[in-house]
Amino acid sequence: MQFTTIGAAVVDIVVSRVQPMRAAKQDVEHIGLYAGGGAVNAALNVAARGVHVTVHACVGHDLEGDLLRDLLRRHGIQTAIADHALPTGKAVVMVDETGAARAYAQRGASAWVGEQGFPGLEAADVVYVTGLSLESQAWLEQALARLTVSRHRLAVTPGARQLADPQALRGLWDRADLLCVNAREAARLCDDGSLDTDAPSPEIARDLARRLLRRPGQSVLVTLGQGGALFHDGGQGHFHPARIVEPLSTIGAGDAFASAFVHAWASGAAPQAALTAATESAARVIQGIPANLAGPLRT
Repeated sequence: MQFTTIGAAVVDIVVSRVQPMRAAKQDVEHIGLYAGGGAVNAALNVAARGVHVTVHACVGHDLEGDLLRDLLRRHGIQTAIADHALPTGKAVVMVDETGAARAYAQRGASAWVGEQGFPGLEAADVVYVTGLSLESQAWLEQALARLTVSRHRLAVTPGARQLADPQALRGLWDRADLLCVNAREAARLCDDGSLDTDAPSPEIARDLARRLLRRPGQSVLVTLGQGGALFHDGGQGHFHPARIVEPLSTIGAGDAFASAFVHAWASGAAPQAALTAATESAARVIQGIPANLAGPLRT
């Protein structure tokens, strides 16, 4: 299988065990420098399963960009990562004592993936799309439309900018074989303002997933946080409960879940088997501080 991820490659500066600020300076348990971004997190997760992976991303011509490329290569991942005049994207991630994470992002070069095209896209068996700027999304739609043979399966996990403009997302949404969203995102795309929880019942998730289907043959994955996840294969919904573990950090949980599910789903696994693999993947990642299991960035 040739697995291709498309999206952000950034440097995560993770500050853990943050407490409410009581003074101008606060001691914290840990500050670390890690690889991050949806395309990188998904690629590392899938490569650890022995899959041949290529990352399409964009970084600055700087030390941070070199560190990201080096880490991916050390994990056996091919890179189609362009340089940009803007600096490599960065995110400062604050993790509190419960493991809940908040991120402050400077997207930088990561918002320009695809400006120079997507070389080798035609060879992909799976195209896994993470959060994109609207410019990058338009470039990707053009690249997909130019493919003379579309043998790939397209999985789309939209980001904040795409979710803020559902009409702009329509092109990728219609084309996707699998749409991956969390419950609140699903409600937003359904223009349903009644949802007030991250973990609705399986029945509510099933209804949301069914409403998100845009064409025959399409599937939808809705994650429910601690409530588990629901996969709708276009005919019926398949629910799987979450595995309850003590989280060190929730950052990267969505990437770990969705990428593991997509790999299993594209490999032909039954829905419950794919959901189980995804659940175990997310449980492993949230028991660590960074958004993936690659360890800290270093030369």
